[in-house]
Amino acid sequence: MKVDIWTHILSPSYLRHLEGAGQRGPGAFLSTQRALYDMDVRRSLVDAYPGYRQILAPIPGPHVIVDPSLGQSGLVELVRRNNEEMAELASRYPEQFAGWVAATPLADPDAATEEAVRSVRELGALGVQLEEDANNLPLHEERYDPLFAAMEQLDAGIWLHPYRTPATPGSPPEAAPFILWQVVGWTFDTTITVCRLMFAGIYDRHPKLKLIAHHGGGLIPHLSGRFELIPHAAKLDPTGSLEEQLERLKQPPSAYLKMLYVDTAMFGAPHAVKCVVDFFDPDHVMFGSDAPFDTKGGHYFVPATISDVEEAVADHAARAMIFHDNADRILGIKSGDREPARQTLSTHTRAQP
Repeated sequence: MKVDIWTHILSPSYLRHLEGAGQRGPGAFLSTQRALYDMDVRRSLVDAYPGYRQILAPIPGPHVIVDPSLGQSGLVELVRRNNEEMAELASRYPEQFAGWVAATPLADPDAATEEAVRSVRELGALGVQLEEDANNLPLHEERYDPLFAAMEQLDAGIWLHPYRTPATPGSPPEAAPFILWQVVGWTFDTTITVCRLMFAGIYDRHPKLKLIAHHGGGLIPHLSGRFELIPHAAKLDPTGSLEEQLERLKQPPSAYLKMLYVDTAMFGAPHAVKCVVDFFDPDHVMFGSDAPFDTKGGHYFVPATISDVEEAVADHAARAMIFHDNADRILGIKSGDREPARQTLSTHTRAQP
């Protein structure tokens, strides 16, 4: 059995929104990827690999919601419809889809928290996907803490996904050629976002939080030696804030980084997957391919990622953890009814049940 924890889907509501916006921006690309929205094509992709199932995650909102006239209420309603349709797809095709991950109107922390709670408690989502933008979405700020608190209380996962494009404020214009904004910029956003969260004390406040970072955790495993140096270089910070923050943390920075969960979406690079597994250990790595975002509708990413794991991880028990066991243990995909986790939230979450 292989459970792919990170595959993308374009819901009917999101697709209609893109079509109505006249195929501007990313819509021109997304609408050509039939495996994103044609369920016959998508199910044939899954069925091509024996013992393989997918967890469905939404397209990052800023790539889909391209009509500025939508307004906040229209945005919230669109996200709600997307989540309801994703829940219906996962329910209709359980043999292919092991579960799904909800979207949120993330720019509004209160609305995002409310929709995240509704999706997990009422619709059966395994968790939520939050967009990462190191410049424009400061997830480490206090206003987002109720969202993290709610997901911890509900025992739900938080999938962290980068999304910036050259048009995003703060993106350097030099990143546009060769799609460096994605190839390099996305790993940067993941790394910065995760580090800000951890160094802001996210795990001290929420020790049971299940943060899952895309693309093997960005640069974290590959630069692990540099993170080890942070406590020794605190006096190099002219503001003095680093030294103060380190004093508030209960553990060294490197210890928090190892608490992160990550996937294996490294796109045919077994040496990179090996680095990821060596740093995080097999019990914190879950099989994830990023399908169907390749030139073959998923038929490159899926077998390439399977091969990456098999080549990078020799131990069969460790492979089983990555391919399936961790998803079962961490996400509860075999638990059936998630009702025990849908408890009443404390009032400090500011979310409505």
